[in-house]
Amino acid sequence: MSEEQLQQLAIDFGQQSYRGKQLHHILYKRRVKDIQEFSQLPLAFRTELQEAGWLVGRSSVHSSVKAADGTIKLLIKLEDNRLVETVGIPVADDKGFVLLTCCVSSQVGCPLRCSFCATGNGGFSRNLKGHEIVEQVLAIEEVFNNRVTNVVFMGMGELMLNLKEVLAAHRCLNKDVQIGQRMMTISTVGVPNTIKKLASHKLQSTLALSLHAPNQKLREKIVPSAKAYPLEAIMKDCPKQTLKISALDIEELADQLGLRSKFHVAGFSGVNNS
Repeated sequence: MSEEQLQQLAIDFGQQSYRGKQLHHILYKRRVKDIQEFSQLPLAFRTELQEAGWLVGRSSVHSSVKAADGTIKLLIKLEDNRLVETVGIPVADDKGFVLLTCCVSSQVGCPLRCSFCATGNGGFSRNLKGHEIVEQVLAIEEVFNNRVTNVVFMGMGELMLNLKEVLAAHRCLNKDVQIGQRMMTISTVGVPNTIKKLASHKLQSTLALSLHAPNQKLREKIVPSAKAYPLEAIMKDCPKQTLKISALDIEELADQLGLRSKFHVAGFSGVNNS
């Protein structure tokens, strides 16, 4: 919840609005997980919150795996017992400061079934809620005992099919967790009529478009959903765009829509690396 929403919550419980600011500090700065440990708040207010059914906390970490380079993958168990992955990637800069990137998932599974992707092969269960995306970042920060500096929406799922909750998570990560918009990257294989919608929010984050092939025919073999979501349809998100399929056209599209752009290609020997 945002600071404004927490202020309104306090008012709804008959408290002064500044109690909402205190709640915001407790949740996002102190990261307290139990309402009865909200020591800054009156006991009566804490009790009323609990009696009204308000809960605080995060989903549990089901398992974790650490790689030799320090990367840690967490499997998080959600409230409905479904599992979702998030990854923390630490990189030391030339001054020894650790930059910590968190790769977050936006769906439980994925409906697009890209041929090279284990997530797609496992099927699709549901979209994640905004808070379930945010808690992935908080879990990584807790495991590393360090602040996340970068967030990439490149985990399980096609985020453009869950854009409302992804935008809610993006807002929270920026405004409440205080990660800069320019330190976040939003990745998609391309879903028509969504890039322009994303651009309307005037985010300062980077758009990463996963191409995986230089032409539509080969792309359909690698990304089956490309048959329903061809590059030509993606280009129509921008009326001034030509329909020629090339990285340059997509880069111009991103420029026109006010988005920074990157292009991702997964290399497959003998398939798209000639």
